[in-house]
Amino acid sequence: MANVPEIRFKGFVDDLEQCKLGEIAEIKDSARIPNNEWQSHGVPYLRSSDISSKKINGELFISLEKYDFYKNRTGAPKKGDLLFNSGGDIGLAIYKNDETDVYVQGGSVLYVKTSESKNINGLFLQYHFSTSSTKTYITNNSTGSTIKHFVLKPAGQIPIDFPCINEQTCIGTFFRTLDNIIAIYKRKLDGLRELKKAYLQQMFPQAGEVVPRVRFKGFTAPWHIKKVSELVTLTVREIPKPTESYKRISVRSHAKGTFHQIVEDPSKIAMDNVYVVHENDLIVNITFAWEHAIAVASKQDHGLLVSHRFPTYEINKSDINFLRFLITQEGFRRKLELISPGGAGRNRVLNKNDFADLELIVPCANEQTIIGMFFNMLDKNITAQSNKVELLKQLKLAYLQKMFV
Repeated sequence: MANVPEIRFKGFVDDLEQCKLGEIAEIKDSARIPNNEWQSHGVPYLRSSDISSKKINGELFISLEKYDFYKNRTGAPKKGDLLFNSGGDIGLAIYKNDETDVYVQGGSVLYVKTSESKNINGLFLQYHFSTSSTKTYITNNSTGSTIKHFVLKPAGQIPIDFPCINEQTCIGTFFRTLDNIIAIYKRKLDGLRELKKAYLQQMFPQAGEVVPRVRFKGFTAPWHIKKVSELVTLTVREIPKPTESYKRISVRSHAKGTFHQIVEDPSKIAMDNVYVVHENDLIVNITFAWEHAIAVASKQDHGLLVSHRFPTYEINKSDINFLRFLITQEGFRRKLELISPGGAGRNRVLNKNDFADLELIVPCANEQTIIGMFFNMLDKNITAQSNKVELLKQLKLAYLQKMFV
């Protein structure tokens, strides 16, 4: 059977060659720097955590300590070399695409001198390290019980299937371009999230304020105080506990929404009755309300069940979208914490009457609606951008599977 990938660039038809990484490029381990150099001069160095965390424009770049000393030290990775973690996030690789001298801190990073090899392109090799086969090899050949390491000998034995150098260059450039596109979309997503965060701070009154700092045109009246009971209605939809397995809802802390759990054996649940949730219900986890465990039920939550520790409220006296964002505010969390009695943890159970009497500052109905629509639209844009990023990531994974053997 021919050794060829499923997808190739036009004009390349030859079988891929097979070898071990150490047969086509020299792999280097880091050496130690004398203490007097560390102490008297300092040196720029690269750690495995730097490879794991420093990502710019789809490329992982080297993070340098800023020192005046250290130039052209023998043995330092050069432009065109490939560096990869031998500890920490083992196997994560970066292509060194700049001329900056950097020293590798002992034991945490290995590097392949692809800059001196005529057979292998470092950028191509970076993405070869991202394939499932190479990841599996590295995982299976890492040593250590608690802290894993990947050392020189098995690194030299990594199986490599590679085409001619021109095709390698095309493949490496293709994936770098795809990474750059993903990074652009990711930056836009991050920007939208930061924009939402800023608007939430500016369009809701902060501590001690009765009006927000930013308002829509035409609204000038101060916001007014209302109790929670004036905004929502406690709704009890009690039913007997199912006799068969069922799906129940729980609420994440820090206003992070809901999640679902399967109750496999209802007989092990002490309560006799449970309660039905409808879409757009306000759900409070009274055990962890102090930790901001509150959410508005989604379409996926509709018809699922909760226990008595998750009272539900119909949002029928205020705008649903406005309230959805109001409850995420830090000021709202502090109010929940203050009315949750006791010391810490499960002893701090919120009383439903205290929750109903909780006072909030809200605008008129029309301003609520416009604010709710604005943040709902912003959330839709964030979701759409997030979906684009995920689709591009999935596209990259698909190409990795089809463009490498």
